[in-house]
Amino acid sequence: MGSKQYHHGDLRRALIELAAQVIASDGIEALTLRGLARELGVSHAAPNRHFRNKSELLAALATEGYEQAHRATMAAADAVGQDPMLRLNAMGRGYLHWALDNRPLFNAINHSDIKRSADEDLLRSMRNFQLAAREASIAAQAAGRHPGVDERLLALFNNSVPFGAAQLIDHPVFAAEVDHLSREELVSQLMELVVPIAGRAPARS
Repeated sequence: MGSKQYHHGDLRRALIELAAQVIASDGIEALTLRGLARELGVSHAAPNRHFRNKSELLAALATEGYEQAHRATMAAADAVGQDPMLRLNAMGRGYLHWALDNRPLFNAINHSDIKRSADEDLLRSMRNFQLAAREASIAAQAAGRHPGVDERLLALFNNSVPFGAAQLIDHPVFAAEVDHLSREELVSQLMELVVPIAGRAPARS
Protein backbone atom coordinates (compact mmCIF):
# COMPACT_ATOMS: atom_id res chain seq x y z
CA MET A 1 0.00 0.00 0.00
CA GLY A 2 1.15 3.54 -0.64
CA SER A 3 2.03 5.83 2.23
CA LYS A 4 -0.89 7.82 3.67
CA GLN A 5 0.88 10.61 5.53
CA TYR A 6 -1.04 11.64 8.64
CA HIS A 7 -0.82 15.27 9.71
CA HIS A 8 -3.47 16.02 12.33
CA GLY A 9 -6.94 15.16 13.52
CA ASP A 10 -8.40 11.92 14.85
CA LEU A 11 -5.58 9.36 14.86
CA ARG A 12 -7.87 6.69 16.28
CA ARG A 13 -10.27 7.10 13.36
CA ALA A 14 -7.37 7.13 10.88
CA LEU A 15 -6.03 3.87 12.34
CA ILE A 16 -9.42 2.16 12.10
CA GLU A 17 -10.01 3.30 8.52
CA LEU A 18 -6.52 2.29 7.40
CA ALA A 19 -6.85 -1.06 9.19
CA ALA A 20 -9.95 -1.77 7.08
CA GLN A 21 -8.00 -0.95 3.92
CA VAL A 22 -5.11 -3.23 4.92
CA ILE A 23 -7.52 -6.08 5.62
CA ALA A 24 -9.20 -5.54 2.25
CA SER A 25 -5.94 -5.58 0.31
CA ASP A 26 -3.70 -7.94 2.28
CA GLY A 27 -5.84 -9.76 4.84
CA ILE A 28 -6.13 -9.58 8.60
CA GLU A 29 -2.86 -11.41 9.18
CA ALA A 30 -0.95 -8.57 7.49
CA LEU A 31 -2.33 -6.01 9.93
CA THR A 32 0.13 -4.62 12.50
CA LEU A 33 0.13 -1.46 14.58
CA ARG A 34 3.69 -0.69 13.49
CA GLY A 35 2.71 -1.07 9.87
CA LEU A 36 -0.22 1.30 10.30
CA ALA A 37 2.03 3.83 12.05
CA ARG A 38 4.50 3.64 9.19
CA GLU A 39 1.77 4.15 6.59
CA LEU A 40 0.38 7.13 8.49
CA GLY A 41 3.80 8.67 9.08
CA VAL A 42 3.59 8.70 12.88
CA SER A 43 5.90 7.19 15.47
CA HIS A 44 5.60 3.47 16.00
CA ALA A 45 4.44 4.16 19.58
CA ALA A 46 1.66 6.59 18.57
CA PRO A 47 -1.02 3.92 17.93
CA ASN A 48 -0.51 2.58 21.45
CA ARG A 49 -2.19 5.67 22.84
CA HIS A 50 -5.41 4.29 21.37
CA PHE A 51 -4.86 0.54 21.03
CA ARG A 52 -2.52 -1.53 23.17
CA ASN A 53 -2.37 -4.30 20.62
CA LYS A 54 -3.79 -5.59 17.37
CA SER A 55 -6.66 -7.35 19.12
CA GLU A 56 -7.91 -4.07 20.59
CA LEU A 57 -7.77 -2.48 17.16
CA LEU A 58 -9.74 -5.37 15.71
CA ALA A 59 -12.30 -4.99 18.51
CA ALA A 60 -12.78 -1.32 17.62
CA LEU A 61 -13.09 -2.23 13.95
CA ALA A 62 -15.59 -4.95 14.81
CA THR A 63 -17.64 -2.55 16.93
CA GLU A 64 -17.97 -0.28 13.93
CA GLY A 65 -18.83 -3.30 11.82
CA TYR A 66 -21.64 -4.44 14.09
CA GLU A 67 -23.04 -0.93 14.29
CA GLN A 68 -22.98 -0.54 10.52
CA ALA A 69 -24.54 -3.97 10.01
CA HIS A 70 -27.25 -3.12 12.53
CA ARG A 71 -28.08 0.14 10.76
CA ALA A 72 -28.13 -1.59 7.36
CA THR A 73 -30.47 -4.36 8.49
CA MET A 74 -32.86 -2.02 10.26
CA ALA A 75 -32.93 0.43 7.35
CA ALA A 76 -33.83 -2.44 5.02
CA ALA A 77 -36.58 -3.57 7.39
CA ASP A 78 -38.02 -0.10 7.84
CA ALA A 79 -38.18 0.33 4.07
CA VAL A 80 -40.79 -2.44 3.73
CA GLY A 81 -43.18 -1.46 6.51
CA GLN A 82 -44.48 -3.45 9.48
CA ASP A 83 -45.26 -6.89 8.04
CA PRO A 84 -43.06 -9.23 10.15
CA MET A 85 -42.31 -11.58 7.24
CA LEU A 86 -41.29 -8.77 4.93
CA ARG A 87 -39.18 -7.20 7.65
CA LEU A 88 -37.28 -10.40 8.47
CA ASN A 89 -36.65 -11.10 4.78
CA ALA A 90 -35.48 -7.52 4.25
CA MET A 91 -33.16 -7.70 7.24
CA GLY A 92 -31.45 -10.76 5.77
CA ARG A 93 -31.06 -9.05 2.43
CA GLY A 94 -29.82 -5.87 4.07
CA TYR A 95 -27.23 -7.76 6.08
CA LEU A 96 -26.02 -9.76 3.10
CA HIS A 97 -25.66 -6.65 0.94
CA TRP A 98 -23.79 -4.93 3.76
CA ALA A 99 -21.44 -7.90 4.20
CA LEU A 100 -20.66 -8.03 0.48
CA ASP A 101 -20.09 -4.27 0.31
CA ASN A 102 -17.94 -4.15 3.45
CA ARG A 103 -15.68 -7.17 3.33
CA PRO A 104 -13.02 -5.80 5.74
CA LEU A 105 -15.57 -5.09 8.45
CA PHE A 106 -17.39 -8.37 7.84
CA ASN A 107 -14.07 -10.23 8.19
CA ALA A 108 -13.20 -8.26 11.30
CA ILE A 109 -16.43 -9.04 13.17
CA ASN A 110 -15.90 -12.73 12.47
CA HIS A 111 -12.19 -12.94 13.25
CA SER A 112 -11.14 -15.36 15.98
CA ASP A 113 -9.16 -12.69 17.85
CA ILE A 114 -12.28 -10.62 18.50
CA LYS A 115 -13.66 -12.72 21.35
CA ARG A 116 -10.38 -12.59 23.25
CA SER A 117 -10.34 -8.79 23.47
CA ALA A 118 -14.00 -7.76 23.21
CA ASP A 119 -14.63 -4.64 25.29
CA GLU A 120 -17.93 -3.28 26.55
CA ASP A 121 -18.52 -1.24 23.38
CA LEU A 122 -18.17 -4.31 21.20
CA LEU A 123 -20.25 -6.51 23.50
CA ARG A 124 -23.02 -3.91 23.55
CA SER A 125 -22.98 -3.60 19.75
CA MET A 126 -23.12 -7.36 19.40
CA ARG A 127 -26.04 -7.64 21.83
CA ASN A 128 -27.98 -4.87 20.11
CA PHE A 129 -27.51 -6.50 16.71
CA GLN A 130 -28.46 -9.95 17.98
CA LEU A 131 -31.49 -8.62 19.86
CA ALA A 132 -32.85 -6.87 16.77
CA ALA A 133 -32.50 -10.06 14.73
CA ARG A 134 -34.08 -12.18 17.44
CA GLU A 135 -37.04 -9.84 17.92
CA ALA A 136 -37.68 -9.86 14.17
CA SER A 137 -37.56 -13.66 14.13
CA ILE A 138 -39.99 -13.91 17.06
CA ALA A 139 -42.39 -11.49 15.37
CA ALA A 140 -42.30 -13.49 12.13
CA GLN A 141 -42.88 -16.72 14.05
CA ALA A 142 -45.87 -15.17 15.80
CA ALA A 143 -47.20 -14.31 12.34
CA GLY A 144 -47.11 -17.98 11.33
CA ARG A 145 -43.54 -18.74 10.26
CA HIS A 146 -42.40 -22.15 11.54
CA PRO A 147 -44.81 -22.31 14.48
CA GLY A 148 -43.68 -24.63 17.24
CA VAL A 149 -39.99 -24.46 16.38
CA ASP A 150 -37.70 -23.48 19.25
CA GLU A 151 -37.08 -19.76 18.77
CA ARG A 152 -33.35 -20.16 19.50
CA LEU A 153 -32.97 -22.80 16.80
CA LEU A 154 -34.96 -20.66 14.40
CA ALA A 155 -32.74 -17.64 15.13
CA LEU A 156 -29.67 -19.76 14.35
CA PHE A 157 -31.23 -20.85 11.06
CA ASN A 158 -32.11 -17.26 10.17
CA ASN A 159 -28.55 -16.09 10.73
CA SER A 160 -26.80 -19.02 9.11
CA VAL A 161 -27.91 -18.34 5.54
CA PRO A 162 -26.91 -14.68 5.10
CA PHE A 163 -23.78 -15.21 7.19
CA GLY A 164 -22.75 -18.38 5.38
CA ALA A 165 -23.64 -17.01 1.96
CA ALA A 166 -21.53 -13.90 2.59
CA GLN A 167 -18.55 -16.17 3.20
CA LEU A 168 -19.18 -18.52 0.28
CA ILE A 169 -20.13 -16.06 -2.46
CA ASP A 170 -16.50 -15.00 -2.89
CA HIS A 171 -15.17 -18.54 -2.61
CA PRO A 172 -13.66 -19.55 -5.97
CA VAL A 173 -15.50 -22.88 -6.03
CA PHE A 174 -18.93 -21.81 -4.81
CA ALA A 175 -18.97 -18.45 -6.60
CA ALA A 176 -18.81 -20.22 -9.96
CA GLU A 177 -22.04 -22.03 -9.16
CA VAL A 178 -24.06 -18.81 -9.00
CA ASP A 179 -22.21 -16.51 -11.39
CA HIS A 180 -25.20 -16.60 -13.75
CA LEU A 181 -27.17 -14.53 -11.24
CA SER A 182 -26.84 -10.85 -10.51
CA ARG A 183 -26.09 -10.01 -6.93
CA GLU A 184 -29.63 -8.76 -6.33
CA GLU A 185 -31.10 -11.94 -7.81
CA LEU A 186 -28.82 -14.09 -5.69
CA VAL A 187 -29.55 -12.24 -2.46
CA SER A 188 -33.30 -12.15 -3.08
CA GLN A 189 -33.53 -15.83 -4.03
CA LEU A 190 -31.47 -16.95 -1.05
CA MET A 191 -33.62 -15.01 1.38
CA GLU A 192 -36.80 -16.23 -0.33
CA LEU A 193 -35.72 -19.73 0.70
CA VAL A 194 -35.29 -18.60 4.31
CA VAL A 195 -38.29 -16.28 4.62
CA PRO A 196 -40.70 -16.77 1.69
CA ILE A 197 -42.48 -13.54 0.81
CA ALA A 198 -43.63 -14.23 -2.76
CA GLY A 199 -47.06 -12.66 -3.20
CA ARG A 200 -46.75 -10.44 -0.15
CA ALA A 201 -46.59 -6.69 -0.59
CA PRO A 202 -45.86 -3.89 1.84
CA ALA A 203 -49.02 -2.49 3.36
CA ARG A 204 -49.97 0.88 1.96
CA SER A 205 -50.16 3.74 4.44
